[in-house]
Amino acid sequence: MKINYEKLLNSEQLEVVENGEGYCLVLSGPGSGKTRTLTFRVAYLLEKGIDPERILLLTFTKKAAKEMLRRIRGLVGHEADRVLGGTFHHVGNFYLRKYSDLLGYERHYTILDQEDSKNVIQLAIEEMEEVKSLPKAKSIQKFISLAVNSNKSLSETIDDEKIPANKLDYLEEVKRIYEKRKKEKNMMDYDDLLINWLKLLKKSDLKDEIADRFKYILVDEYQDTNVIQDKILGKLSSKHENLMVVGDDSQSIYSFRAAEIKNILNFTEKYPAKIFKLETNYRSTPEILKLANCIIKNNNSKLNKSLKSVKKEGAKPVIACLTSPREQSRFIVRTLEEKKISESAVLFRAHYHAAGLELELAKEGIPYVVRGGTRFFEKAHIKDVSSFLKLLINPKDESSWIRVLKMQEGIGDAYAQRMTKKVTLQPEITFKNKDFGDQFPEKVATGIEEILNLIEAIKKIDEPEKKIEYFLENWYFEKAEEGFDNPEERKEDLTQLISLSKEYDDLESMLSDFALNEDFEVSESNFQGALTLSTIHQAKGLEWKNVFIIGLKEGKFPHKKALDEDLIEEERRLFYVAVTRCKTDLYLTYPLFEKNGSTNPSRFLREVEDYSIEEWESDDEEEIELIDEDDFDFF
Repeated sequence: MKINYEKLLNSEQLEVVENGEGYCLVLSGPGSGKTRTLTFRVAYLLEKGIDPERILLLTFTKKAAKEMLRRIRGLVGHEADRVLGGTFHHVGNFYLRKYSDLLGYERHYTILDQEDSKNVIQLAIEEMEEVKSLPKAKSIQKFISLAVNSNKSLSETIDDEKIPANKLDYLEEVKRIYEKRKKEKNMMDYDDLLINWLKLLKKSDLKDEIADRFKYILVDEYQDTNVIQDKILGKLSSKHENLMVVGDDSQSIYSFRAAEIKNILNFTEKYPAKIFKLETNYRSTPEILKLANCIIKNNNSKLNKSLKSVKKEGAKPVIACLTSPREQSRFIVRTLEEKKISESAVLFRAHYHAAGLELELAKEGIPYVVRGGTRFFEKAHIKDVSSFLKLLINPKDESSWIRVLKMQEGIGDAYAQRMTKKVTLQPEITFKNKDFGDQFPEKVATGIEEILNLIEAIKKIDEPEKKIEYFLENWYFEKAEEGFDNPEERKEDLTQLISLSKEYDDLESMLSDFALNEDFEVSESNFQGALTLSTIHQAKGLEWKNVFIIGLKEGKFPHKKALDEDLIEEERRLFYVAVTRCKTDLYLTYPLFEKNGSTNPSRFLREVEDYSIEEWESDDEEEIELIDEDDFDFF
C-alpha cells in the first residue's frame, strides 16, 4: 500500500520529503517533527525504487538510529533493514573493519572505551623517562580528544586551561607515546574511528568506491558535527551530491565536545544547497514559543526561522524573583502541589544549582530522579567533606575513616583499612609514636597525624558553616587542586555546600538531613512517577508539560566562564533549548540573595519582552517578589 504523504505530513515536511534532491539544509525547530521528516524521506526514496543499500542515515546516538530504522520499517517493511544507519563512529568502524590494513592496522583491532583509553594514557605517562607533575590521565584524555575532534593542536585547545609551557611539552610527549602504543597494540579509541575513517576517504580509489555506493546521505542533528565529521560528509557526498543535513543552529550547545556551529551556519557557502524550514511546533503553547523566538533573536550568528504553534493559547511563562535559594526551592515544591510531578522537570545550568532543592524535595517526600550525572550529595568531593564531618560526630565510623584516610598521599586501600582498625579502637592514638612507627612508614604516619590534628582543631569551632570553611581552606582545597581535573567546578559545589550549612545551628542535624538525602532513592519502577531534575545539556531532545528553569542569575546562567570567554551566544542557545522543552507551564526563577552570588538577574531575563505575574507566598509568609513590566528599571 502506497504511503499517503499529503495526509500524514504537514506542508513543510512534505516539501522536504518530495523535493530533497541535491544538497539540502533542513532547519528544524524544536518539536517540529524532524525525525518524522527524515524517516518519511527515506521511505519516499525506497518507494521510488532506490536500492536501500545506497542510502546512508547518520545519527548521533545508537538509540536515535534504531528508532528511525524502526519507523522506516513500519512504513515500508523489511526492505528498511538493508539501509545502512547508525552513528558516525558505527559506520566508521564498519569500513575500518574492511580496510584498516591500508592504514597499518590488523582488521581485528580492539576498540578502547574511555576507561581503557585512560589506562593506556596512564601507561604512556609511566613510560616516560622523566615525569613532572602532570594532570591526571583522565584530564589528559579529555585534552587529547578535544584536540583531535577540533582538528587542532594540544596547545590550541588547552591554552585556556593555563597549562605551563613546560608541562605542555610533556603532554605532547604523552600524546605521542599514547598514539604509538595504540598502533603497536592494534587498538583504536573512539576518536580514531573518525580520524582513520577520514584517512581512508582521503585515498582516492577507496573514496570513489565508498562515495559511489551511497546515492543518498541523510544526517540528523547536523549542528552537533565536528570538523572531522563534516570533512567525512564532504568526501562521502562528492560523487552523487545528494546530501541532506537536518539540524537547528539555535540548539548547538556542545562546543565543549568540539561541535562546530560553523558547519551548519556556512553550509550554503560550501554547497549549492536548498534551504527548507520546519517551523511548525507541535510541543509548546504560542506563549512559550513567543518567548523562545524572543530569546534567540538576540544572537548575531544564526539562521533565521520563527517557531509557530499548532496549540491553542495557554498560560504565559512566569518569571519569579525569590528572596533566597531556600525560597526558590519552596516555590517549586509549592507549585508542584498543583501539578503531576511525573510530567514536570527542573532544569539547571550546573548540578550545584539544585543542591538545596534536592534537600527540600527529600524533606517533603517528593520522589525525583537526577539526569545527567551524579546527585549533588553523591558527588565525590561532597562525600569527602561529609565523611570528614561525620568523624566529628562519630569517630568509630569506619567507612568515613577509610574515605578520609585515602585522601592523603601515600595511603591506599591496605593502609587505610589497617589504620581504620587502630583509630576506631583508640581515637586518641598517636601514629607517630614508637608503638606504631614500625608498622607504618613515616610518610603514612605523618598523614594520619595531620588528619587527627585537623579533627581536634575543627572540634573547637561551633558553627557548621565555619567548620566546613576551615576544613576546605586549611586542607581540602589543596587536595582538590591535586586530585581532580576540574577543581574550579568542584569549588563551586563546595561553596554551595557552605551556603546550605548556614541553615543549620548544629552539625548533627545538618548531617542527618544530608544522610536522609543520600539514602533517598527512586527505584527504576518508580521513575515514571518521579520529578525530573536535569542539566539542560542532558534535557535536549526531551519534553515535559511543566518546566522550571532555576538559578537564572548573572554568573550562573550565563555561566561566569562564558562571560570571560565570549561564549554568550552558546549560553543563550542553551537557554533557548531549556525553554523549548516545555509544553504548557513554564517558570523561570532566581534567588535574589545568596552567598557569594550576584544580585543581578540573568541578562537573558532582561532580553525578555513579556512578563507575567503569579502571586505566591512562602510558608513563613515572607513576601515573594515577582517581576512585572513596571519593575523593569530593576534590571
